[in-house]
Amino acid sequence: MQIIRNLNQSKITNSPSLALTIGNFDGLHLGHQKIIEEIKEIASNQNLKSAVLTFEPHPQSFFQKNKNENFRIYNLSQKLKIFQENKIDYFILLPFNQTLANVEANIFVEDFLIKKLNIKHLSIGYDFTFGKNRLGNFNLLEEKSRQFSFSLKQVPALTKDSNICSSTLIREMISKGNIKQANTLLGRNFNVSGIVNFGKQIARQLGFPTANILSLPHIIKPKYGVYKTITHILHLNQKFFSITNFGIKPTFNNSTTQELFETYIFDFSQNLYGKKITVEFVDFIREEKKFSSIEDLKNQIELDVAAAKK
Repeated sequence: MQIIRNLNQSKITNSPSLALTIGNFDGLHLGHQKIIEEIKEIASNQNLKSAVLTFEPHPQSFFQKNKNENFRIYNLSQKLKIFQENKIDYFILLPFNQTLANVEANIFVEDFLIKKLNIKHLSIGYDFTFGKNRLGNFNLLEEKSRQFSFSLKQVPALTKDSNICSSTLIREMISKGNIKQANTLLGRNFNVSGIVNFGKQIARQLGFPTANILSLPHIIKPKYGVYKTITHILHLNQKFFSITNFGIKPTFNNSTTQELFETYIFDFSQNLYGKKITVEFVDFIREEKKFSSIEDLKNQIELDVAAAKK
């Protein structure tokens, strides 16, 4: 997969014609995956190259500053990895800024899609809008497809278990602790990655040493609580069952608001400080709570481990 950050790069402007899709693709859920599979199939059938065009930062984060925090399902590196696994030919990343936001929809089609990308096919989602003031829509694209001779498809919403698959719904599910439902719509387990930090080693003293990673401010936060998880230890290329508490450790901290993912990895005892891990969330076990004693906390952790192992 070739990553394009500058549309003036010759490797894209001189490339074969493209079958393209455009979107934010936050979460790369089942609906997004359906569009990507169709793009790959069309590219193969018509001797085109498959391509995805997306934006960074997320346009909603650009226009609504409150969405710079606790919003994204995946960061850019996670999205890139998934697109690479899906064997897309070109990943085109446009910086979303005021200049791009001011581009009229018809100019975006003519200057970006036709002149610079030479598209021969375009697939879009059912709710796709674009251009200045989001005035570009499917009707405009139909008109432009006739003018510039490219095929066009609007992919309908994908429904799973009576839910329309959308990033907005998945964010809501994650924030409420409905991880199993979110995973069903994602088509994979929601996950977070980070470098293991030094802590106060309180959990180790209880007999449950944890690998702690910080919560990234722009990534959606799950509900405070304990989860059944799978931990990938990247430098060992191994994965282990685990439980993860996300929250602020109320039993030990009365004033801090530092949010942590604390993961107890089953059947593992190696030092992970400074190493990168990825934690997949499988199911919600219970809400985070403040315990009246250390012994009560220890007993509850034992119950959490037993619940996760069922």
